[in-house]
Amino acid sequence: MKFNYTTLLLLVLCFISSHNVLANEEDLVLKDQQGELFELSKIVGNKPVYLKFWATWCKPCMQQMPHFQHAYEQYGDTIDTIAINIDLNDGPAAVAAVKNRFNLTMPIMTDDTGKVAQHYQFIGTPFHVLLDKTGKVIFQGHEADKALDNTLRLLSHDGVVEKTRLLDEANKQAAIALNIPEQGLKAVLFTATWCDWYLADTRPKMAKNCVAAQQQMNTFAKQGVDSEARISQLWTDQAAVTEYKAKFNVSHPLTIDYGNDLFINNKISKVPTLLVYKDGKIINRITDFTNSVNLQNTP
Repeated sequence: MKFNYTTLLLLVLCFISSHNVLANEEDLVLKDQQGELFELSKIVGNKPVYLKFWATWCKPCMQQMPHFQHAYEQYGDTIDTIAINIDLNDGPAAVAAVKNRFNLTMPIMTDDTGKVAQHYQFIGTPFHVLLDKTGKVIFQGHEADKALDNTLRLLSHDGVVEKTRLLDEANKQAAIALNIPEQGLKAVLFTATWCDWYLADTRPKMAKNCVAAQQQMNTFAKQGVDSEARISQLWTDQAAVTEYKAKFNVSHPLTIDYGNDLFINNKISKVPTLLVYKDGKIINRITDFTNSVNLQNTP
C-alpha cells in the first residue's frame, strides 16, 4: 500500500509543543532567483515573517499556491513573506514555471544548502513557518487551513501571538553516523521511499531513475559490495522504510537520515544520488542510472 500524504501528516504532526526556535541563532542564507544571497537576519526581528517551504513536484504545494498568493496580497504589507523552494529534484526553470502559472508576486528563494529547512525542523512539503516580530517561531504546519489563517490575521494586527502551535520534538530521533571504511569500496545511495511512485505522474523519468538506482544497489549487495542507503526524512517514517524494503527486496542497510544532516553535508540536491567511496574518499557521484554501474573493476 502506498504511503500517502494524509497518513504521514497524522503520524508526524502534533501541535502541542511550546518549544521556541529563534531564526537568528545562526546565519541562515537563501538564494534569490537572480542567484544573489539573502540573509534571513535582515528581516527577522523587525516584523512578522511567513516562510513557506515547497517543491515544484509537490502536489499539495500546487493546490495551496492560490491560498499562498492570496495571503501575500492580504498581509504582504504587515508580514514579510518568502516562498522557499527546497531545491530537491528541482531547478530554476521549474520554479519560474510555477511562478508564472500561479502569478506569484511574493519573493521566491531557494534553500540550496538545506540549512534553513533543517533549522526550522522541516519534515515535508508544504511546510509553513510563522515568526512573530521578535523573531520567535510561533507556528509550524503543513495545511493551508483555518489555524494558519487565524495566526496570520493575529500577526498582522499586533505582530505577536500568545499561543504557539509547533511540531512536537518529543519523538525527534537522532541520525545514525555514516561509517566509511578507510580501505576498500563502499556505495552509499541517497534516495527517498516515495520517489518511485509519488513522482510517477509529475516526473516519470525521475521515478524510473529511483527504481533503477535501487535495483543497482541490490546488484551491488549480491556482488558483495559494501552498500547501504540513506533515506531523506521528507514524508517518511519507519513504516514507509519497511514497506520500501519489502517492495524492492532490499537486503542492504537502509536508514532514515533524521535531520537530513548527511544530505546537507554531502550536498545532495537530487534523489537518487550514489556516492562511491574508495579508501575513505569519494571517487564518484552518480545521479543517472540509465546504464548499470560496475564497481567490480574499480581501480
